[in-house]
This record gives sequence, C-alpha cells and structure tokens, in this order.
Amino acid sequence: MKRTLTLSILTVFFTISFMSLVGFNNQNPTKEQSSVSKITPKDDYELQEKCGKRCEEYFKEDYGNGFDENGISNYTYHYNKKLNKCFILINSIEFIRNIGDKYENITMKTLFEFNENKEYGSLILFRKNIKTYNCVVLDKSCNSEQEWDLLIEPYMQE
Repeated sequence: MKRTLTLSILTVFFTISFMSLVGFNNQNPTKEQSSVSKITPKDDYELQEKCGKRCEEYFKEDYGNGFDENGISNYTYHYNKKLNKCFILINSIEFIRNIGDKYENITMKTLFEFNENKEYGSLILFRKNIKTYNCVVLDKSCNSEQEWDLLIEPYMQE
C-alpha cells in the first residue's frame, strides 16, 4: 500500500510539473522551427542563446532556485543543431518519507523538447534498492540509468 501511494505521488508530481508546459509554445513557426537549410555561425549562436534563455525562464518559473523541503532539482539544456531542437533535461532528487521516519531517495529525470512541446523521455529510479520504476525515451524502454543516458545522448549532444 505504501508503494502504491508513493507511485501515485510520483505520477501526480510528473503530471503537475509538465502540465505547465502544455501550450508553452503555441506560436507561429519561427526560423528556429523551420527546416535547417543554411544556418550561419551567428544564427547558430542566437539559437543556442534563445534555447538557454527559454530553459532558464521555465526552470525558474516552475522550480525556483531548485531547492525545496522535498528535494533538489537542476537542469541542463542543449540546442541540437543537427535536429534543430531545444532540449531541457530536468534532474530532481526527491526525499519520500517511508515507514519509521526513514527517507528514500528517488531520482527523476525528464527530457523535454520546447519547439514541439513534447516530452521525449522520463526516468524514475529508487536509490535505496537501485530499482528502476520507469525508464523510457520516446518508444524505447530502458532498465537502468546508464541505458537512459545512452538513449538521451543523441538529443543532448551533437
């Protein structure tokens, strides 16, 4: 029953965290969203800067400084020139109280792409027993944090 409650809490957390992104980018197509034909180094730099600013604004709005009574969060962003996409990777460590006032450390990671307003993948990992609860990137399942890292690598690196 405790495990079901914990999983329910995690599901609600992820739903609330990313519901705020729905409709985040309902703008007309821009140069960043159009096909990559001839992007100059200046254009590339501007797209990277725009991506970074958008990710920073989103993180500050939803996560503040990244610290709260339940855990810590941080983010990494990357403008993938090859894919012409802006990715943000949210990393959170939550502390859930278990039986006997003991805490379990739960790692949650989510990869999100801003232009398509789309979640690309998520990972939920219980650190106490290194058990992966959920690990998926697009249509590919994974069984560990190492597999997750390999699956997101093409999006977060060029």
